[in-house]
This record gives sequence, structure tokens and C-alpha cells, in this order.
Amino acid sequence: MPKNVAYIVADDESEKLIQKATIDGFAKQSGFDDLEYFYESEKGYVSWKNRDLGKTILPSLNEGDNFIVSDGAKLGNSTPETDVVLMYFADKQINVYFAKIRMKIL
Repeated sequence: MPKNVAYIVADDESEKLIQKATIDGFAKQSGFDDLEYFYESEKGYVSWKNRDLGKTILPSLNEGDNFIVSDGAKLGNSTPETDVVLMYFADKQINVYFAKIRMKIL
């Protein structure tokens, strides 16, 4: 059974709650149950490789798992870096969803 992972990056409690509500609404609408939440508070300029995203989360995911984030800007500190992160997800055949726009990206 695929794992359903929700990824939240926020350095204050209100932003964390906003992202969680966005993801929860999308997950409920899309039928994702048993979300496993990962929270990070790293600043946006910290590379994804130096965050739990690159060190722990991405390595723990397998083909067919579902990864939900509020929006793509939470994945990398620039558009090119976000693209690189998405390539890693694509290589591992992990489904990626952006909750804000309610869309499957990969």
C-alpha cells in the first residue's frame, strides 16, 4: 500500500496551520487517508539537500507513494532547484501533488 506523505515548511505557527489546512482539504477531497506529516522550519534559502526533505523524506519514499505539499515553492529555494527536486521524485516514480492548486504534478 502506498505511503501518503504531507510536507509542511513554515517558520511560524500560523503559516504551519494554513499549509496544514490546505493539504488536509485537498487530501480529504482526493481520498488520501492516513497522512504522515513532516514539518520543517528551515529558511527558504537552505537547499533541499540540506533539509529533511533531501536527507530523510525523499530517500524514504518508494515508487507509487504520494507526496503532498501546499505549493512548489516549498520544495526548493529557486525555480531551478525546485525542478531538480521534482526530477528526483520523477526518477523514483513518486506521485507529487500541489494542494493549493489541487493538481497532480507528477
